[in-house]
Amino acid sequence: MELSVWLLALGAATVLLYLVSVKPGGRLSLPPGPPTWPIVGSLFYLSSLPHRSMETLAKKYGPIMFMRLGYLNHLVVSNAGMAREILKVHDAEFASRPHSTAGKYVGFDYKDIIFSPYGDHWRLLRKICTTELLTSARLSTFKAGRHDEVAKMVQSITERGRDGELVKMRPILHMLTSNNICRMLFGRRREATDNLIGSVFDQFFDCVSEMVETVGKFNVGDLIPALKPFDLQGIEGHMKRVSKDMETLLARIIREHREMRAQRNVNAKEDEVKLFLDVLLDLDEELEDKSIMAVMVDMLGGGTDTSATTMEWALSELVHHPAIMKRVQEELDVVVGRDRPVREADLPNLHYLQAVIKENFRLHPAVPLTIPHVNPTAAQLQGYDIPANTNVLVSIWAVGRDPATWENPLEFNPDRFLNSDRGVTGTHYEILPFGSGRRGCPGMNLAQLMVQCGLAALLHAFDWSPAPGIKPEDMSMLESFGGACPIAEPLLVVAKPRVSTDVYKTSA
Repeated sequence: MELSVWLLALGAATVLLYLVSVKPGGRLSLPPGPPTWPIVGSLFYLSSLPHRSMETLAKKYGPIMFMRLGYLNHLVVSNAGMAREILKVHDAEFASRPHSTAGKYVGFDYKDIIFSPYGDHWRLLRKICTTELLTSARLSTFKAGRHDEVAKMVQSITERGRDGELVKMRPILHMLTSNNICRMLFGRRREATDNLIGSVFDQFFDCVSEMVETVGKFNVGDLIPALKPFDLQGIEGHMKRVSKDMETLLARIIREHREMRAQRNVNAKEDEVKLFLDVLLDLDEELEDKSIMAVMVDMLGGGTDTSATTMEWALSELVHHPAIMKRVQEELDVVVGRDRPVREADLPNLHYLQAVIKENFRLHPAVPLTIPHVNPTAAQLQGYDIPANTNVLVSIWAVGRDPATWENPLEFNPDRFLNSDRGVTGTHYEILPFGSGRRGCPGMNLAQLMVQCGLAALLHAFDWSPAPGIKPEDMSMLESFGGACPIAEPLLVVAKPRVSTDVYKTSA
């Protein structure tokens, strides 16, 4: 019976595609790319690590490559020059987003900033993020909270080390980033246990983690519309369920926050830090609750996993290269000393640490392929015809490992950034951890603060080594693929304190 359903679905897809599709080519001058097969297109050329498969294909077909994945046209660009063409020269033409299951469910029917198409709603949300939520002035009001979260992280690791435990870094780093975002959004930590907002956080972050993991997968239902009703991978059903759970939890958070605001306004102080949720509720351009929910999910989903993944990769590379770790720690001893904690004010003076983080962004981008851009109308690029509604992927992974740009690109070598003006803000197209142009990450400055201060404190407070029996040079440095691209084997390490426990002491 199950086989009959598969055959029926496949037959229906074949007939439908034969009737409505036009084979790439004809009079169009398309970029080169791998062969296309009926129904599946070039899907067979992609492995479980599609960013690596695309990098390999680009070595054969070039830095601008046309692929048919299922029924959808895709353009993959794999070097800095072509990334600049897409993200700067032709930015407006490729600034929209395709329709997708993720946009419908994760983006609350395209009401968020990540998945919404290019238009008035997206412009409004982008303006809110850049001029209200994520300004330097707004972020600075939460600096004490970020310092407090770093101190709590150090204390947590110290307690584990005291008991002789190996430290599994992934959940600790996720707790750091999620608590930071929660404090800015709601004024509460994730572990809060009162009967208001805090009581739903663990459920909410379970949903966020499931969403982030699912978003990174190629959904057959998106690529082959005739198969969408069958939901062969279970992705749509999963997203629908999690989206419904998230909407229920977020509605409760917003409702209870409004109740708290009503009580708080009686005795509100003018100098009180204004939370992100308060900013969203007080906007002149009133947002419906679903749009507020969508922005919250963007911040929590986009700001927790990616930053935690980046720190885990950076610490993994430093444990893998102890001489580089020692050099960072020597710089910390000079700039900070061992009698006080690292502060954000120290970061501009930690030049080698900055180089380490840039090198980590280059070699291990948390998001190796951009979320697809799309051109609503046909375009021309480098003399090639790009059909309307082509999904465009910038391979941040391949750009950062391009041997035409980087000497010994697979080597982890922070020195390459010491005498270089290359940065990660999207103006240098050789390294694009936050993307660039209209669709560049609006949370870039916040992410950098969390990563830089978090990693600095980890290296200032502890000496790190692999689990017993594993040599640094024998550590596995392979990645897995999803919404974020973490190290495949979660980092498990020994942490030995190198400063007094009082240095990162907190009041609570």
